[in-house]
Formats: sequence, C-alpha cells, structure tokens
Amino acid sequence: MKTRLMVIGCSCSGKSTFSRRLAEITGLPLTHLDRLYWKSGWIEEDKQFFRAKQKDIVLQEAWIIDGNFSSTMEMRLERAQIVYRFKIGTLACLQGYAKRLIQGKLKVERMDITEGCEQKFDWDFLKFIAGFSRNQEKQTDEILRKYPDIKVITFHSRKQAERYLSRL
Repeated sequence: MKTRLMVIGCSCSGKSTFSRRLAEITGLPLTHLDRLYWKSGWIEEDKQFFRAKQKDIVLQEAWIIDGNFSSTMEMRLERAQIVYRFKIGTLACLQGYAKRLIQGKLKVERMDITEGCEQKFDWDFLKFIAGFSRNQEKQTDEILRKYPDIKVITFHSRKQAERYLSRL
C-alpha cells in the first residue's frame, strides 16, 4: 500500500492516539515527529538534522506522520495524500494536557515521545495550547490552501475521530 497520511492539529488534541490506532488498522509505518524533535530531557534536536530525518521518512512510499510542526509541514504536504486535521476546541486540548500530566505522574508510558522526556507542567506549553487556534490555525489554513489536491479530513471532536476509525 503506497499511502502517505499526515495527522496535524493542536498539542493534546488526540493526534497521537488517533495515529497509533490508524497505524494498527492500516499497517502503515508511523512516525511521531515529537520523537524526532525532542531528545531525552526535552532537549531540542538540531533543526537541520530534524529536517533531514523527516525528509528521509517523507521520501518513503508509505507512512503516517503524526505532528504539526508548521516549519516542516510543506515538506510533508508535498507527498501526502490525506491530511487528518484535529480542530478540537481549546478547552478539550487543555483537558488533554491535564490528562497527560496525570498520566505522567502515574508513569504511563508514551510511545509518541522520546524516553527521558518526563511530563511536567509547563506554563509556556499551556500558553501555546491556549493560543493555538488563534495563532496557528490561520497559518495552517494558508499552508493547506497551497495544496488543493490533498484530501483533508477534519475532526472537531475526539468522538468524531473515533467514529471514523471504527468505520475503517
């Protein structure tokens, strides 16, 4: 199967959970961009290395790539066939962040992030989530307009995404 799928949206919106389930259903290889970007201890990867690793993945025939990272979105869009976009409300994403913090305290393992990146409260991350729809959605709309031939499937709730997966 030569299918290339992107999953984008705000942090804590449900992208990674959706991506994992989509990979299980389709058998496509899954890459979480957070695993490429963050080194242990929340240290950022070199930007050029991050781009190069992503380009290697994008050039493959089949993939699911989970992550927003608007700075490299067009690289993925040049080869993507379908974009799953999570446009979930800010409150739902903040609730997702609270759930993630609780799971971090309970030491729930996350496959979408590099080992050694312990989940902890971060004001800057909270502000990023709170401002995402205001600051990032317009930029994403503008980027997607450049690729009118790509099918975009938008989810406005996690339940909507779950129903979609249950029909696959």
